Amino acid sequence: MKQIFFEEVIITNFLSVGNDEVRVKFTKGFNIITGRNKDKEDRRNGVGKSTIADSINFALFGSTLRELKKELIPNNLNNDTCSVSLSFTVATPQKTDKYTINRTLSPSKCYIFKNEEDITRDSIINTNEYIKDLISCTEDVFQNCIIMTVNNTIPFMAKKKVEKRKFIEGIFNLEIFSNMISMLRNDYNDTRKHFDIESTSYDETGATLTNLNLQKEQVITERKGKLEKYKTRQENNKRDLLEIKSQLKTIEKDAIEQNEQLIVKIENKIKELDSDKAEKQTHIGKIVGLQTQYEEMLSKIGTDEEVCPTCLRKIEVHDSDHINKEKKIIENQISDYNDRIESITKEINNIKNIQNKLYAGVNQTRQKIKTISDEINEQKLLKQKAKQMLEWQSQLKLDIKELKTNDTNFDSMIKDYTGKVEDIKKKLDKVKNKLNMLDVVKYVVSEEGVKSYIVKKILQVFNQKLAYYLKKMDSNCVCIFNEYFEEQIINEKNKICSYFNFSGAERKNIDLACLFAFMDIRRLQGDVSFNFSMYDELFDSSLDERGVDLVTNILRERVEKYNECVYVISHRKESVKAATGEVIYLEKSNGITRKVDYTEIDND
Repeated sequence: MKQIFFEEVIITNFLSVGNDEVRVKFTKGFNIITGRNKDKEDRRNGVGKSTIADSINFALFGSTLRELKKELIPNNLNNDTCSVSLSFTVATPQKTDKYTINRTLSPSKCYIFKNEEDITRDSIINTNEYIKDLISCTEDVFQNCIIMTVNNTIPFMAKKKVEKRKFIEGIFNLEIFSNMISMLRNDYNDTRKHFDIESTSYDETGATLTNLNLQKEQVITERKGKLEKYKTRQENNKRDLLEIKSQLKTIEKDAIEQNEQLIVKIENKIKELDSDKAEKQTHIGKIVGLQTQYEEMLSKIGTDEEVCPTCLRKIEVHDSDHINKEKKIIENQISDYNDRIESITKEINNIKNIQNKLYAGVNQTRQKIKTISDEINEQKLLKQKAKQMLEWQSQLKLDIKELKTNDTNFDSMIKDYTGKVEDIKKKLDKVKNKLNMLDVVKYVVSEEGVKSYIVKKILQVFNQKLAYYLKKMDSNCVCIFNEYFEEQIINEKNKICSYFNFSGAERKNIDLACLFAFMDIRRLQGDVSFNFSMYDELFDSSLDERGVDLVTNILRERVEKYNECVYVISHRKESVKAATGEVIYLEKSNGITRKVDYTEIDND
């Protein structure tokens, strides 16, 4: 068990305390904190007695019991800076360490020292968390089991069900189950998301695998059909290729060249004949010209011309014979010209006939060239077609090979996805097993699980303690709690009634009995115990004199049993009579609270 012993608190400029520090060393026994207010007529209220309780809560948690705003905590009569120093020891079976907490406002700082070594965390928040873990106590539990402000705190029985549940979980140290539930919920949600992701992946991968198998079957079917088509095409292609090869023949390429040369020769011969024909036609033209001259000469012979057209001498009477002779010569010459023209004309016609034959030969040769060219082009087309068919043949082989390869690819992909499905299935089973485990654990730590079992066991003890303290308080009722933290109160007439059916004093007895029972349960939990408890205005509530005596007896019993430091804050003058230990006397004057020696006080 961890035991915490409060040793001393030093207060400076905190609430009603001024610059002169108030130092309180905690002593074992039944102690009273009281005082007087010189600034008021009643001299009892507003002294600043609760400041000690507030300062302890402030040192540990950074807030006051009255939940004052931070700007209202420093004593503004002096300055805005305040400080509280709380010293305590933490003892375990292994060792004992001394801790000191120094907390200030303006500036807001919190320092913690362990055996005089500074162990302050990197922030106030983290330092506060460290302190809470160190004392193993929340602020709510601390304010209801260690330092109790009786009149300013809502009694447990008056709390709402949710608040009761939260408080009891804190007292019974059951927050761990709530924290576990929260952690489990987060873990469960994360695992559930992981499960959903893996499930989706499993479904998608499985669907892909199924689709691949279907595609494979479809491809195999299609492949068989294509293979049949390809084989048919191959056979047809081979047949056509053989047919084309049979149509291919050797064509003398020189034949065209030879025929073209022949055409050139013929055309050259035609040109020669054209030249000869033109020459002969020119010759005819010349002969015609001469013939025309002679015909003119002939026409002039025997006319009145005085000059012979041939010898160009003057014609005489006796020249008739000569004229006739000349005339005969001219006529013979003209006849010769006619013969020559006729002969040349025959030659020209002969040339034309030869040319026509040559032209026919040219046309024939050209037709022959065309025929040969057509055959060559046809052979080229056949060769191109044969080449194309050979390419088709090669492509068909590649297509057939690709079809077989596709089968292999599908097998590889199916194998790969089969492995993926198996891996995802393993992950899914693992996550599913974790979900099932979390379901079990969640139930174990749930309200119906181990928590319920623990609560029932603790409540048995709590109800016994509650009955004990109710009896010690001379209460005329019995109060029992069930595992759902629902109370059942039975009055002296053995009738079930409500907490609010009782008077203020009776309710106070029930509240105090619950308080003492909670303190005992907290101690019995075994994790941590405090040597210290403080009760603010316990005697100043609705307790009558008999009630004060009964409560005093209970507190003295606890001092003896647990060796505690018990402090009761009271403005009742007679409260000091209950003290078996120290009387801390506070005095307020001019708005400032200071600690004075009780032996120096005039008790009048």
